[in-house]
Amino acid sequence: MLKSEFERLALRGNATIGVYIYRAIERYYMSDDDYHRLHGGPQEDKRNFVKRVFGGKVNTPRSITRKLTEESIRENRWFLRSHNLPESRLKEMDRALRHHFAVLATCG
Repeated sequence: MLKSEFERLALRGNATIGVYIYRAIERYYMSDDDYHRLHGGPQEDKRNFVKRVFGGKVNTPRSITRKLTEESIRENRWFLRSHNLPESRLKEMDRALRHHFAVLATCG
């Protein structure tokens, strides 16, 4: 999926997102890991992906970053579900992901 396609499918008006946030979305969309196979899968088309993860064409650049962050946190917790980590450690990882995507949103 091209950046312009994603923006047309997910963003209100003529809004755009930064290239680094787009690259993170593209990596997630193209992922072939267990989480993605169970939640959409590699055969999921662009429209269904945008609708499932981002809610369709209702977003601002800020909400795209927030929704991508939330999905990344869900994915991380899903992968760690059998490790019996304390909630404090999971929250620490959540904060790190929030920081990571906040920084990406300010770049390019």
